[in-house]
Amino acid sequence: MPADAERQALRSMLDALDARAPDRVEICAAAPLTGAFFETLARHELHALERALCLAALSERLAGRAQSSGSSLLEIACPNSAQRLQALAQLDESGALLRAGLLIPESLPSHPAEALDTRFRVGEHLFRLACEVFGRPAPEPAERPRGAYRSNAELLGDLRRLSLHYRRRAARLFHLDPWTGAGLDVLEGSASLKERAEREAGRVRERLLASTNTDQLPALALARKHNLELDALVLLTTVLFQELVEGVGAVDAVDLLKLVSERESDLLRRRQMLRPLARKGLLRLEGAYAGKDLTADASLPNEIVAALLGEELPIGSDERLDFHAYLEKLESSESFFQDLDEGDF
Repeated sequence: MPADAERQALRSMLDALDARAPDRVEICAAAPLTGAFFETLARHELHALERALCLAALSERLAGRAQSSGSSLLEIACPNSAQRLQALAQLDESGALLRAGLLIPESLPSHPAEALDTRFRVGEHLFRLACEVFGRPAPEPAERPRGAYRSNAELLGDLRRLSLHYRRRAARLFHLDPWTGAGLDVLEGSASLKERAEREAGRVRERLLASTNTDQLPALALARKHNLELDALVLLTTVLFQELVEGVGAVDAVDLLKLVSERESDLLRRRQMLRPLARKGLLRLEGAYAGKDLTADASLPNEIVAALLGEELPIGSDERLDFHAYLEKLESSESFFQDLDEGDF
C-alpha cells in the first residue's frame, strides 16, 4: 500500500473515533490489509470491535494520554451499550488484544468486569508503527537511571524489568512464553532481543555494585548474604512477581532455566543452577522425578518472599501485593510502563 493511502486510511479511522461518529466501528472494520501498521492488525485477525479498541488506545496516546481506563476506551470505540458490552469481553486476560501485546494493562484483569477500571495503553510497537505512518518519529526512550539504588522498590522494579527482557528473549529463542499477563511482544529478531537483555543486565549489575546501603535494600542484602549472581536473583524475583502479580504459586523449573539462557547449550551448562538455591532454602523444588530438578515446580518459601520485600514476618495469601499497589509504591506507574523495555514494550 502506498504511504499516502495508509496514512489517509489511518487518519479516517482516528478522526471517526475522535468525532464519536455513529459508524466508527464499521469504519474501523474496513481497515486495509496491507501497509506495516495494518498488516500488524491483520496478522492477529482482530474483529471490528477489537480494532476499534486498539485504535481508541492509539488515539488516546497520540492525544498525550499514555494510559486510559477500560471504560474510556469503550466510550471512544463503541457508539452504543450493546457494542460496549461485547467489546468489554475482549479486555480480559484471554482476549486477543492483551495476548498479542497490542493493549497493555496496568494490572491484568481476570474478568471483564475488572477491565472497566483497569488502565490500558497501546502497545509500544504499534504506537511506533503509527508514528511512522504519519512521518512522525517516536520519541527517543528515556535514559534508564544509573548509580546506587535508593530503595528496595526501585531495585525490585529493575529486576522485574530485566526479567521481562529475559522472558522476551526466551519466547523468541525457545518458541515459548509460559507466563501470562506480561504483554510480551516478540516481533523483534533474536539478536536484538539478546542485545537489549545484555544491555539491561549490565546496567543493573553496575547499580548493584554501586549500592552499599543494604539496610535499605533487603533484596540486595539477601543476594549478598548468599553470594547470588544477578541471574539467580532474577530467578527469585521472577517467581516472586508471578506470585504477587499474577497469583501463580509455582513456575516450571525448566522455564526458569530457559529464562536465563541465551542458547540451547546454556541449558546444558546451567542445568544444575537451581539445586544450590534449593539447598540454601531460597527456592522450593517440588514434584520432581528423582535427580531431575528441571521436572519440578519451583516456588518461594514464605520467608524468602518476606526477605525480598523487607517484611519482618512471612506474609499470608490475604496480604499479597497486587500490581497496582506495587506500582503505587514505585510512585509512578505510568513512567514504569513507559520506560519498561526502554520504550519498546
